[in-house]
Amino acid sequence: MPRLDDLQLSPLFRNVPPEALQEAARVTTERHFRAGQVILEQDAQGEALYLITHGVVRVSRVSLGSRERVMGDVYAPAVVGETAVLGDGERSATVRALSDVTSLMLYREHFRQILRRHPDVLWNLSALLVQRITFLNDELIAFGLNTEAALSHVFTNLYQQRVGAGVPHPEVLPLSTQDIMARISSSRETVSRVMRRLQHAGLVKSNGQQVTLLDVDGLLGITLEEAEQLE
Repeated sequence: MPRLDDLQLSPLFRNVPPEALQEAARVTTERHFRAGQVILEQDAQGEALYLITHGVVRVSRVSLGSRERVMGDVYAPAVVGETAVLGDGERSATVRALSDVTSLMLYREHFRQILRRHPDVLWNLSALLVQRITFLNDELIAFGLNTEAALSHVFTNLYQQRVGAGVPHPEVLPLSTQDIMARISSSRETVSRVMRRLQHAGLVKSNGQQVTLLDVDGLLGITLEEAEQLE
């Protein structure tokens, strides 16, 4: 069954017993979204999580000052919306489809039943949350250093996601100057200045609509070098 195949690839249901997959297949609802459609909206009540099985979504959050910041892009297979479901609260961010997206919606009640009956799913959920925390810690460090380190973190993380998702030419990032500004909350002038430095160093090239990574290892080394200088 196609749905069972999609569930097996999901980080939430990877390497779990067949009974867990079959139960999830019975209670999930397939949803389709066109590019540009909102899947989850910040501050709305979270009644279900979404297993993204095909496509890519963008996660963004509006701060108290009404300034929107792009948190990142998420490629299938992935999970979004789990924190509001676990916490019985509101959505912490808006998730919008960047491409046509196929997802499996799993309501809170069914999710809780699966977690109680199948501890392996709970273990996968824990691993997923640990990955999120580790990423946020790395982001805080990079963003606390300087704009160059912040950009390097954004570029290398997106590259690694695209590699993991099997995207052709993962080194070509669909990031315009405006996209970069929204990701690191910096002005156009600052982004342009740092991009010129990175291009001069032979690490990237950009045409204003996309960024091509020329030296991923060099970009990965920027954050480490900056952190060492602070020690």
